[in-house]
Amino acid sequence: MNLRRTPASAPSDRWGAGPMVRSWRAIPAALRGVRAGLRTVRVRVLTTVLAFLAVGLFVAGTTTLALDLRDLNSKVSEDLLHQSARLQDIVDQGLPGGAPYPSLDDLFTVFLRGGTLGRYESVMASVAGGDTFLPAGAQARNLGQPQVLETALAVPLDGTTALRDVVMDGHLVRLAITPVSLGGDSPNGVLVAGNEIGQQREQMVASFGTFAMVSLAILLLAGAVGYAVTGRLFVPIRRLRQATETTTFEDVSSRVTVPPGDDDVSQLATDFNRMLDRLEVGIEDQRQFVDDASHELRTPLTIIGGHLQLLQPADAMDVAETRVLLLEEVDRMQSLVNELLVLARSGRPDFVRPDWIDTDSFLEAAMERIRVLGDRHWQIEQLPGGWFRADRNRLTQAIEQLAANAVHSTEPGDIISIGAAWVTAKDSASEQQHEPTIDIWVADTGCGISAADQERIFDRFARAGVSRGVEGSGLGLPIVKAIAEAHGGSVRLSSRVNVGSRFVLSLPSGTSWLAF
Repeated sequence: MNLRRTPASAPSDRWGAGPMVRSWRAIPAALRGVRAGLRTVRVRVLTTVLAFLAVGLFVAGTTTLALDLRDLNSKVSEDLLHQSARLQDIVDQGLPGGAPYPSLDDLFTVFLRGGTLGRYESVMASVAGGDTFLPAGAQARNLGQPQVLETALAVPLDGTTALRDVVMDGHLVRLAITPVSLGGDSPNGVLVAGNEIGQQREQMVASFGTFAMVSLAILLLAGAVGYAVTGRLFVPIRRLRQATETTTFEDVSSRVTVPPGDDDVSQLATDFNRMLDRLEVGIEDQRQFVDDASHELRTPLTIIGGHLQLLQPADAMDVAETRVLLLEEVDRMQSLVNELLVLARSGRPDFVRPDWIDTDSFLEAAMERIRVLGDRHWQIEQLPGGWFRADRNRLTQAIEQLAANAVHSTEPGDIISIGAAWVTAKDSASEQQHEPTIDIWVADTGCGISAADQERIFDRFARAGVSRGVEGSGLGLPIVKAIAEAHGGSVRLSSRVNVGSRFVLSLPSGTSWLAF
């Protein structure tokens, strides 16, 4: 028996697992997309507003219709009763000369000749066992029908007007039935006034239908306009969502375009961008710390590992020498780690803790601390007096670092001086005086720094050409720069080779620190 192998794809093709199945599978995804779109803030806000608007229009329309129907009912009844009152006035006036009407025929004839009927009004008079009287002109409805007469005869003859609603030719008509009698042996009669109240109600209901259609059109228009307006208002929110979707640890460069204005949405976009700025700075600091640590710690670790591999445990002299070398490398690593931590923390808000500092006492205390760094001629060049606001510990750290660099660049007998001066700047356009700054400097008469090196001297791990043979991590000046910038100031350098260098910390005096 021969068997024919069927290709693996044949069952799928046979049962339609091709484009048709893929299209069916796409339907749930499309439905999920629709449900997600209906759950957006934009749709929820718009739906809530339209729902309140629809309820308001419905309540306003139904309330107006109910009040109009109530007023129509009262007005129709008053108009019908007005016919009975007019008949009573005719009876009271009598014939010319004051004589009473001799018969109901004469009374009804006079009544029907006078007065004007409204668009929906009709009138009819009848004498018991006699004639039925109708106006000569056209009226809304002919009341001389058996149905009306039967309804009128069923009313008790108690002298009061009775209101009855009857359906004539499919329309509701309200009747005011008034028994009439001239007294004596004269026959009794009845006056019937009618009003097409049903037709007027139908017109009001039709007007409510028109109001409903207009309201629906208003809702649709309001929905379209609201959808467009909310779309523009929620553009920053959609951009925020897109930015959060694309923001990762590796890439935090996404920013949201801030719409014009000072509303909540604009403020939200601004705050989001500021948050991303802080995150980007923090991530960049973290990356910089990792790069710096991996770059600088590799060498001492390699040295330590190499010495341990070459160590001869049986040789006491070799162990002692290796121990000294390893301790030196560990101390250098500890110092390097501390400096890296200072740089890593320099971007944090709590890196500096400002307080008011007396300038002269600060310089004198700093001189006492740095004069032990080397056999140099130390001096305070200028004491300006006054107070400024800064972090005493961080600023002392910066002065000590600059003094240590000055020691490395000088020889015994060279001069290293510190000092300070107040600087007041003015706006040349408005002549307005700005907040004064204080310049604190450390100067020396050492070898100086070349112009090429001055451009990169504040970069991490950079060393000036004349100092490359001097031990150091290359992080001292970057730390000084970080301390100055954390105070809202800056550091600058002026130097000449074989003449000396002057590092100046320019710091605000303290008015701007009210924001901290």
